[in-house]
Amino acid sequence: MLPAPGFHHLHLNSVDPAAAVDFYAKLFPTSAKAHWGGLPAITSPNNVLMLFSKVASAPPTSPPTAIWHFGWHVTDTRKTLDAFKRRPDVKLLPLYTTDEGGEVWISSDTWPSTGRTPGLTKAQIAEAKAAGVQPTRTGGFGYLEGPDNALVEYAGNHPAERFNHVHFYHDDPFCAQVWYQEHLNAPVVAGAPRPPP
Repeated sequence: MLPAPGFHHLHLNSVDPAAAVDFYAKLFPTSAKAHWGGLPAITSPNNVLMLFSKVASAPPTSPPTAIWHFGWHVTDTRKTLDAFKRRPDVKLLPLYTTDEGGEVWISSDTWPSTGRTPGLTKAQIAEAKAAGVQPTRTGGFGYLEGPDNALVEYAGNHPAERFNHVHFYHDDPFCAQVWYQEHLNAPVVAGAPRPPP
């Protein structure tokens, strides 16, 4: 069996790779412009690369593409949000709170989730309202639109800024997890929920 792999790069298609590199290098100040394999890139502090290939039109951003979004850790979500709000080139994307309306820019500005879920069900929202649960207003995650309509998640509060994850669409996430374990010896994240076989 091969040793567990590291994550080397995320490869994105872009109509203007140079502009995409500039955008992400400014968005995440601990990243740096780079080149790898003849492609323009940025590198994050944990040595993960984002590579860019030139294409004629923006790639799809929902199925049939496999990638939903990619995530970046930040040290302070609220300070990061405030900085993004001051930038005209950053398009923030709201998180919706209820069917009746309402939105927030970061998840910690609404009712906190329970367990490892990213949000609450309708019944859990009703329980939180009835119990007077208040937002933590610390940490959490938010989304923005990157070049070529890429969806970018920023999350904190973490000890250091860095590339964090790629979030995929899968018809069967459990089987995808098993495939990555079997073929790449990828470890399961400690504490991640595992459905029964």
